[in-house]
Amino acid sequence: MSKTALYVRLEAKPEKAKEVEEFLKNALPLVLAESETITWYALKFTDTAFGIFDSFSSEDGRNSHLKGKVADALFAVADDLLAEQPVIIPVDLLASKIGAESEVAGAQSVNTKKYGLRFIDGL
Repeated sequence: MSKTALYVRLEAKPEKAKEVEEFLKNALPLVLAESETITWYALKFTDTAFGIFDSFSSEDGRNSHLKGKVADALFAVADDLLAEQPVIIPVDLLASKIGAESEVAGAQSVNTKKYGLRFIDGL
């Protein structure tokens, strides 16, 4: 299960917001090819504020993702589409629920698994 994750903040140039939204939607097939990317979410907060949240089976999986096709594609268009460079924040997962499965980091219960999510002020 996932133990590590990434949160990526993206601020689109106002005139490029639709293109950022399309870029994120079109990135899904690239992520599907990554065996160690467990979950991947493209997020829209406001007209120009976007994000990506993804979780990985290991630290190696997270590092591979950061060197992979989605990251390459994002940085190739960042200057054109974004008001500022992407902010990439590595996070450790503390607890989650995905479908019928749930986990809590450090849990001793037979019915719970370990991992979690850490939130940072200012996100």
